[in-house]
Amino acid sequence: MSLPSIAVPEYKCVIPSTGQEIKYRPFLVKEEKLLLISQEGGEEADQILTIARVLADCINTPDIEIGNLATFDIEYLFLKLRSKSVGEVIDITIQHPDSECKHATEVKVNIDDIKVPGPIPDSKVMLTKELGVVLKFPTFQDVAHTEDNEENQTERLFDLLAACVDYVFDKEEVYNDFTKEEMLEWLESLPKSQFNKITEFFEAMPKLQHTIKWKCSACKKNDKVELEGMQSFFS
Repeated sequence: MSLPSIAVPEYKCVIPSTGQEIKYRPFLVKEEKLLLISQEGGEEADQILTIARVLADCINTPDIEIGNLATFDIEYLFLKLRSKSVGEVIDITIQHPDSECKHATEVKVNIDDIKVPGPIPDSKVMLTKELGVVLKFPTFQDVAHTEDNEENQTERLFDLLAACVDYVFDKEEVYNDFTKEEMLEWLESLPKSQFNKITEFFEAMPKLQHTIKWKCSACKKNDKVELEGMQSFFS
C-alpha cells in the first residue's frame, strides 16, 4: 500500500538581477538533511554546492539554470527559501565592533526585510570612445570553478574577471570568440585607468545586505551593524 502524498505550498519571488518572477516550494526534510550534512562537513565550497542543489530542487519555474545565476541571486533566493521552510525570523549574535564591552547580544532579524539593493550597473563599459566591453555578474558556476583553482588569490581574481567578460567590441567588430588565456592576456595588457573601469562594475554589483540597529543587553549602548553576504546571517 502506498503512503498518502502531502501537499506542499508554492510561493513566488523575483530574481534580483533579471526581475524574472519564479515559483518555488519550501525545502523538505530530505533537503534539510543535505544542508545539515554539508554544515557538519565545514567546507564552504561543499555548502555552496548543496545550496545550489537544494535551490534547483525547490524552484518550480522551468528553464532556470542555477549555475548561471549571479552570486547575489543565489544568496537572496536561498534566504527566501529558508524563510518559507524554517521561519521568517533568525537569531543573530552580535557584539560591539569597537567597545570595551564584549557582551554578545542576541538579535532577531526578519528574513523578509533583507533586500538586494539596486540599481543594477550598466553591463556595457566603455574603455575608450570606440573600445568597450560587455560584462556579466559572476555566477555560482564561475565562483565554483575559480575556487577549484589552487593558484593564489590574485590569480583566482583574474580568472573570475576573465570569466565575466561577455564580449569586447569596437566600432568595426564584436570579439566574442576567445579562450580564457587570451582574455587573461588582454586584461593584463590594459592600462590601469581602463582596467579600473572594469573593476568599478564589480564594485557596484548589488550585494545582499541589511542594517541592524540594536541595543546591547549589558551596557545598554545603542549600536548598528551592516550584515553583508549570506554567511553573515547564519554566523
